[in-house]
Amino acid sequence: MRGRRVLGLVFVLALIVSACGDDDATTTTAAADLTKTPGVLTVGSDIPYPPFEDFDPADGTKVIGFDADLMTEIADRLGLTVVWVDTDFDTIFTQLATGVFDVVIAASTITPERALQVNFSDAYYNSQQALTVNTTLNPTIDSTDDLQSGDSVAVQTGTTGADWAAANLADQGVEVREFTTSVADAYNALESGQVTAVINDEPSAVAEVANREGIAIVEVIDTNEHYGIAVDPARTALLDAINQAFADMLDDGTYQEIYDTWFEAPAGSVLYTTPAPAAIGTAENPIVILLAPLVFPEDILPGTEILITSLESSLGMEFEASVPNSYAATVTALCASPEDTIAILPAEAFVVANELCDAEASLTSLRFGYTSYWTEVVVPRTSTITSLADLEGLTWAYPEADSTAGHLIPSAMFAAAGITPGDSIEAGGHTEAVRAVYEGTADFATVRFSPTLDLEGATVWDGTQEGADIPVDLVASCGLSDDGDLVCGTLRPRDARRGLRENYPDVIQKLRILTISDAIPNELVVFGGGFPADIRARVVEAMLRFSTEDPEGFVAAFEVFVWDGLEAVTEADLAGVRTLLAELGFGLEDL
Repeated sequence: MRGRRVLGLVFVLALIVSACGDDDATTTTAAADLTKTPGVLTVGSDIPYPPFEDFDPADGTKVIGFDADLMTEIADRLGLTVVWVDTDFDTIFTQLATGVFDVVIAASTITPERALQVNFSDAYYNSQQALTVNTTLNPTIDSTDDLQSGDSVAVQTGTTGADWAAANLADQGVEVREFTTSVADAYNALESGQVTAVINDEPSAVAEVANREGIAIVEVIDTNEHYGIAVDPARTALLDAINQAFADMLDDGTYQEIYDTWFEAPAGSVLYTTPAPAAIGTAENPIVILLAPLVFPEDILPGTEILITSLESSLGMEFEASVPNSYAATVTALCASPEDTIAILPAEAFVVANELCDAEASLTSLRFGYTSYWTEVVVPRTSTITSLADLEGLTWAYPEADSTAGHLIPSAMFAAAGITPGDSIEAGGHTEAVRAVYEGTADFATVRFSPTLDLEGATVWDGTQEGADIPVDLVASCGLSDDGDLVCGTLRPRDARRGLRENYPDVIQKLRILTISDAIPNELVVFGGGFPADIRARVVEAMLRFSTEDPEGFVAAFEVFVWDGLEAVTEADLAGVRTLLAELGFGLEDL
């Protein structure tokens, strides 16, 4: 149901770390600090799904099965009491990501898509899919190759079996019929002849055919899947503790005992091994590039194809890209597979990833020739505000709560200066924050600063506070040019006020820059902590070469990020933002 399972008598457990954790974690972590309810481990699962989880027929409420025994043993070692919550598998990871449960154990395959939402423990079970048929009605079907157009296979919604059937059978004319409730409904449909076959996790299929006449597994589909315990991404300490408890269970033989209770293996067979992973950068194990969701994925990914084409041509390796739905999800996915993942991250997200799983920044981006950006504080030009201290108690407009330049950095600036603004307005964007000041609904705004350019596109800012704004003697000349840009004499403002130029071409006359912050590093090219050093060096070299040898292609690849180049980055470049975030206590939950 939830993942593909292993057939046969030999069970192979892949010990794959698929979430950022600490190998030195212990099972003595204070239980009260691990879960949302002190002392209680809230476990989401989709029950029944034997032999992994089922209700005890003796009382109908107690949860039994391989997953149940495994989870109960881990909880005992952590000093926690398990509370089971039966829920639909189709939404189980979304519920976990929003804090409904502490963990999910439901014979769940670890997949890149799921790892974007939640963290996964080390893998605890290998599995495959099974093709089950009604041998009375279809005695000639011995494999998926025998399925023909017009045949139908039953699957459970949201499972990897459903994914496999859709990817491998649907284009052959085989109908993939999804069942949204218990997987038993799929087998009921098979018994009654409503479907030709069922594709489902092999261990579950074994349990189903044992109690049904005329139903048999005819093929094991080798999908090499690994089950993991899914953990609320906000509970990294719990993830570490679960991994350590599981490792201890392997060492002391408890895992073997639980396994032997629910599965059979021939004498002398190997219970678990660590399979050799496919080489990084191959079709089986492509290098993944995660792009921070600065804008919508459909706007980011076309440019990324240009980057991937360049890297694949230069390195002879396979790459793929995706855009997680948040900075936190990007960091989680990077830490879940640090040996083959690269991420484009803002500085604050990198610092969190570095602390969680030793992610390393190798490159920083250039925007308008700068490797940094700044916060600017915008106030009415006619106001009497002359310093940060004058903002005490005034109405503050900012773009979004998760904006680095618009909210995070200003919050630190105000805290350092001992300033407490009055009411605040989350405007929904940098331009909208400026609009709030222009229209008088806010006294000041904090937005992103970009240096002024000349008419030829060259930066003219001297790097000083005083030089950040348009010179006073040019303010009166500011207005729309023939090409619709905002121009002040021979200068082109590029800060957030420019966004109002069409509706308010006098925005420079009405608003001024009070001050700007210290430099904030631009977005970074970040490698997972386990990424091979030799391949990382080759990727870095290829990206630098792409930026210098094909500048037009590079700009097109990163058009939505407004990048015009790359430079190497050092720890000294990141020290300031690292110190700032430490002072604020900034972590994954703040991304």
